[in-house]
Amino acid sequence: MLKEINEQLLDLGYKSFIRTVGNEEKIFSSVTESLGPIFWIFLKNNKINIDYTVGQIPVEKEFKTIEELLKFVRQVFPIEE
Repeated sequence: MLKEINEQLLDLGYKSFIRTVGNEEKIFSSVTESLGPIFWIFLKNNKINIDYTVGQIPVEKEFKTIEELLKFVRQVFPIEE
């Protein structure tokens, strides 16, 4: 499922790749190649989770479907053209 999510993020224009952190695969993604807003996507208890920060406060959200996740990503991390 992570590969499918990663491909969709790339298609939408996000800079994204899958990385192994500890024993867990996560998607590392950002709006731009420079140090802009970044977020991690991973699977936990059969749900899709996203980690990101607001200021210095870590936030974790959970989604049941890829569509819900991508809708959230587009709203919170819009790509400016």
